[in-house]
Order: sequence, then structure tokens, then C-alpha cells
Amino acid sequence: MSALLKVRNLRIHAGPVEVVRQVDLVLNAGETLGVIGESGSGKTVTCLALLRLLPDGLTAGADAMVWRDADLGSLSDREFRPYRGRQMAMVFQDPVGSFNPVKTIGWHLRTALDRRRAGAPWRPLAVTLLADVGIPHPDAVLERYPHQLSGGMLQRALIAMIVALEPGLIIADEPTTNLDNIVEQQILALFRDLQERLSAAFVFITHDIGIAAQISDRLLVMYAGEVVETGPAAAILAAPRHPYTRGLIATARALTARAETLAEIPGQLPLPGARPTGCVFRPRCAVARPGCEAPQPLRAIAPGRAIRCLLDD
Repeated sequence: MSALLKVRNLRIHAGPVEVVRQVDLVLNAGETLGVIGESGSGKTVTCLALLRLLPDGLTAGADAMVWRDADLGSLSDREFRPYRGRQMAMVFQDPVGSFNPVKTIGWHLRTALDRRRAGAPWRPLAVTLLADVGIPHPDAVLERYPHQLSGGMLQRALIAMIVALEPGLIIADEPTTNLDNIVEQQILALFRDLQERLSAAFVFITHDIGIAAQISDRLLVMYAGEVVETGPAAAILAAPRHPYTRGLIATARALTARAETLAEIPGQLPLPGARPTGCVFRPRCAVARPGCEAPQPLRAIAPGRAIRCLLDD
């Protein structure tokens, strides 16, 4: 597989506070990277930084950020703008917030299609796009407003807009949140179909281990703004090596098994400005030992697999 995006040492600051640090990414065409971790671990903000969509007050930098052969780090915001949407796009967690409430679905799709095919007839292709994502009566849906669609239908319409742009990278930020199980499975099936048809790279942000297992080729596990484990999804799910990853998977399996006593990771995620010294997971880790007080690098333990932990020493 060919690499579409390479990122080295991505870091995000809120003033003097480091929110995310030392994140390396390689995103390949035709594969899905699942990004997992607790809420507040840095998953979404890391991906927002890739598209330069960080909220006010946050700044990002990286030693290298290369899209195909283009050095994105050297581009001004104006020069970067054509990459957002046409090359890299994002499906947000709340589809409602992605639509202008006073504009029809057809207006949104026409606007997206004009970025690729300015002046070309848009309606026949818009109808096809909505049909492809499983929306019945697509011609009529073009005349509706966002509030007239259900959450699942609106998520499908948003995905149709993304497909209209034909990006090489699609980031999906918890796109099945608040959807019932049937619609959730339909959306996941739709993403798998799009991956095959578009040969795009997908980043799927989720806190649900079950969803990550269904859709991911590789996993990136984040904790307190750091990558703590990364590697092939099947290998990590079968034999997690970092104590945090083990805790996440044990909790997910306890929920699935409907156990009377749920497994849990004790303690709380630290705030970015109050990280402990050394290993940031150390205060919550059941196997912490001497040496964990020192900062831990992300180190390879097998081809394509790495952890930020002393556990394997």
C-alpha cells in the first residue's frame, strides 16, 4: 500500500500547555486506521489538527506533515485550503452541526459537487450519491431541510457530501454515536463499501472497541494526548501489550458478556496541564514498577507494532 499522509511528531498546544505530543502517523491508501481511547485522550483534536480545523486557542506543529509529495507544513492557511475537502475530509460526530439549517439537502450537495465539477449538471449525480448511501426517494430528499431527516438519514446525507468531493482521506469522528444498533451496522457497512470503491484511507475515531474491531486494519491507542500502543488491529485485539489497552479491551468484553461486575480502569484521565511525570498512565496502572517514573518512548516490539511501556523489558 502507498502512503497518502505521513506525520512525524505532531504536537498541539493550548498556550503553554501541551495537549497532544509525539504523535506519528502513516496513513495508507485503502486501509482503515482505528483511533481508540477514553473521552479526552486526544483522538478528535489530533485529527482536527490534520485538517487545520482546531478551535481557537489551540495551535499545532509537526516536524513533518506530507500529503503524497506535498509538504503541508510549509503551506499557508490559504494554500492549504484546497486540500481540505477535496483531498482530506471529515465526517463529524454530530451530523446536525455539519448542515446549514436554512438550506436544503440539495443545496449542500450542489455546493460540494461544485468544488469538483463547477458548472456541470449536479442534480442527477446528487440523486445517485444519495441512492448509493441508502437513502430512499433521493430526488425528494434533495428538497428537504436538515431538520426533516432522522439522525441516521442525515449522517448518510453527510457521507454522500463527502463522497461527492472524492477525497483520498476520510476521517470519521464517532459517526455512529446516538444511532440505534441497526442503523449503526448499516453505517459501518456503508463505510466498508466506500473504502473498497474509493481506495481512500480512512481514520475511524471511536471509544467502542467492538466497532474498532469490525472496521479497522490498524489501531492507534491514545491516552492523555499520547500514543501508547499501535499496530495491526487483529494483533492488538488478540494480545494487547500496553496495560491501558488491556484495560480498554477487558472493559469492552465485560460489557459484551453482560458480567455482573464490570471491569474498569481505576482513577481518572489526567488533565493536560497536570500530567504525572514519567509514564502518564502510571498512577492508574496495576503493574507500575521502578523505572516508570522516567518518560517512556514509543518503541517497536514487532514489525509494525509499538508500545509506550516498560512492560516487555
